[in-house]
Amino acid sequence: MNKNFSSRTYSDYVSFASVSACAKATADRYDAMRHNKQVSDLREPQKMLIYASRRLDNYYASRHSLSRTSRYIGNLILSGYLLFLLLCLASCAEAPAEPGGGAEPDVLSWVDPLIGTGGHGHTYPGATTPFGMIQLSPSTDVKGWDWYGGYHYSDTVLKGFAHTHTSGTGLAGLGDILLMPMTGEGTVLAGTDADPDSGFRSRFSHKKESASPGYYAVHLEDYDIDAELTATTRTGFHRYTFNRAGEGHVVVDPTHVIGIGKHEYITLSDYLLDTELEILSDTEVRGFKHTNGSAGNRRAYFYARFSKPFQKGRIALDNEFTADEKAAGYNTKALLSFDMEAKEQLVVKVGLSFVSYEGARKNFEAEAAEKPFDDVLAEAKATWRAHLSKISVKGGTDRQRRTFYTALYHALLGPVVINDVDGHYYVEGKVYRDTANQYSSFSTWDTFRAQHPLLVLLEPERTRQVVRSLISRHAVAGVDIPIWELCGFDNMIMTGYTPVSVIYDAIVKGISGIDEEAAYAAMKSVAMNEEKGSVFAKGSIVKQIKEHGFVTAELVQSATHTMEYAYQDWCIAQMAERLGKNEDIGYFRERAESYKHIFRPETGYMWPRLPDGSWVEFDTTNWEEMQAHYITGNIWGYSTFLLHDVPFLLETRGGKGGLAGWLDRILKDTTTMAGAAHMDISGFVGKYGHGDEPSHHIPFLYNFAGQPWKTQALVCQVLDTMYNDTPDGLVNNEDYGQMSAWYVFGAMGFYPFCPGKAEYTICSPLFDEISLRLDNGNTFTIRAENNSTGNRYIGGAALSGRLWNSHLLPHEVIASGGELVFTMQPEPNRSWGTKER
Repeated sequence: MNKNFSSRTYSDYVSFASVSACAKATADRYDAMRHNKQVSDLREPQKMLIYASRRLDNYYASRHSLSRTSRYIGNLILSGYLLFLLLCLASCAEAPAEPGGGAEPDVLSWVDPLIGTGGHGHTYPGATTPFGMIQLSPSTDVKGWDWYGGYHYSDTVLKGFAHTHTSGTGLAGLGDILLMPMTGEGTVLAGTDADPDSGFRSRFSHKKESASPGYYAVHLEDYDIDAELTATTRTGFHRYTFNRAGEGHVVVDPTHVIGIGKHEYITLSDYLLDTELEILSDTEVRGFKHTNGSAGNRRAYFYARFSKPFQKGRIALDNEFTADEKAAGYNTKALLSFDMEAKEQLVVKVGLSFVSYEGARKNFEAEAAEKPFDDVLAEAKATWRAHLSKISVKGGTDRQRRTFYTALYHALLGPVVINDVDGHYYVEGKVYRDTANQYSSFSTWDTFRAQHPLLVLLEPERTRQVVRSLISRHAVAGVDIPIWELCGFDNMIMTGYTPVSVIYDAIVKGISGIDEEAAYAAMKSVAMNEEKGSVFAKGSIVKQIKEHGFVTAELVQSATHTMEYAYQDWCIAQMAERLGKNEDIGYFRERAESYKHIFRPETGYMWPRLPDGSWVEFDTTNWEEMQAHYITGNIWGYSTFLLHDVPFLLETRGGKGGLAGWLDRILKDTTTMAGAAHMDISGFVGKYGHGDEPSHHIPFLYNFAGQPWKTQALVCQVLDTMYNDTPDGLVNNEDYGQMSAWYVFGAMGFYPFCPGKAEYTICSPLFDEISLRLDNGNTFTIRAENNSTGNRYIGGAALSGRLWNSHLLPHEVIASGGELVFTMQPEPNRSWGTKER
């Protein structure tokens, strides 16, 4: 029996008057299960019906005042009403969503957090809230790159449920404070996936697993336990239903890490240093986990309270039980034992803090202490519903809606809150305090391109807080804005100072409440810092830019560094001009053109160059040779990475026609490459790799090349072929919302080609109608007339009643509200959208 259904006991329904409510609740759960693809066949309604009838019959039988006839009538009422509802659901659940076809389903029913947990997506399926500190999700051992989210859909064995995970990243880390329920003889040995019987792990089946926003549930087969998870911003809630009577246990394991060991340049995953556990009472446990690595040298503190006293609580040090109620060391675990009745539920509430025990306890008291599991679940779902409902769609298939809303869900997972409820937070080894939320998990090398611009549109207040957090790294912590920050630690993976794009884009698009002088000081400081740079470069990138005007091939991946720093220096130059910093404008404008030093005319590529001006020769048909000069090895993406200077692309490629032809050749180039490709190189159309974020702008270059119909066709191709609603529905790792935000923008019909310019470039919308409900009270709607899979080209457009023939869409137009109407057709309109304005 599916745990979603069995978790609700029918002893809650105490009279015939509640039979209808009982049936309606069951039907609602079944509806959600259908949308989450948890109902495998049409026998499930019968199973649910029989189960509900038996449970209610058992309830009546336990009330001696009710006659057999009364019980029979109660079951008959329930059976008839429930069967009617379930048959209705079974007949319509898979029907395509059509505009005007009746009441729209709950937006949460279109989200499937299991999308991206297979293949190379690296996402996690567990319970969280938008931008929440807690990501309470199943964890197992890291078996390779695809397990960096702590879980992979190919898994059949779970180790337990940990409270922190990264979403879709290319680095491993976190997995803080793992809990695992079990029955039988208790153990603190984890065992192995290959032999789960050797420890507290359990087998599980996807047929008895479900995930939805704010909720995760799974049946642990080895123990016949139904585990359910939900969360607030800073606390995790576990509910374990022990289906068999007897002794039950919960293992508390602070040693669990999502890690793979040390990297040549820096630790790309957490590794354990030490732990501590203390039993405070027969319902309370606290402890910490101390690690170093991708999230820095840090501690994760927790305070846990159980809904039922444990009969025995034991702490193990190095897997040997001690007589003490407190222990510290590299390997401490706790085994808490309970006498459980059949179907009895145990709730565990866990407060987390990256600062202190006091912070964990305060977070618990503020967000968990007096709240039942179901209330927290309802709050989490209501929060998700409010955020996801900012975009509504009409038309499209069920597959497209699931893909779209799950993409939007993934785009709202980060950055994450890192401060406690009292305002304390931890950055680079020190504790600070703020009156507003502080954020981390800044994968901005990926997310500046689309995910942060999406937050500017949909989450302006959150964007303001995020930008304040970034500025505070310089203004308060004095460590300069980060390159790639996790839990307040800049691991400097990847390159550039990409937060300058996030900051400037928010400012130029009108996000209020940002101290622009402080923002500029932070931007300029990091741009002049010769000590800070990508760990991969093993040298001072900024110093080379100052001395040579570009990054020379003496440093690894020099072409990538040159291109990215040029764009970011353009953002700083624009900010200097905005604030009248006359002494800096010319300097940063010159640095913004550093790419001109590495353009090699005879090849048309941005090419690695030595300090003396000579070119470094290498084979462009060999992945491994290219990776020495381009991060993730993509020469085609970086040779067009001129977001801020498309005119240079046009000038050097022979004008619009020349650039379009050059792009055509990239997309048609299917020559075989030698050597091993970087793991991020995937999702190819010719040599355009959509799985590689630095190439995400390529489809939209056709707009600037005067052939927008090719942008329309290519974006539609990527939406159709590189995203779907299955666990392997992402072509590569999700990277904290960037891959998903690209899909959201592409489906809406416009894209932020150059963050820092208050405009978007247009493509074909996916749905018949899509509306953005903005926080300023305005609504911007995109409608596609004659929309179908055969009509993917824009024939014409009107903006709030006036003809619109530009592929550019100003930000202020969207912010002011209105309606953009496209007329779709099967063949390209070669004149529409060819104007810049």
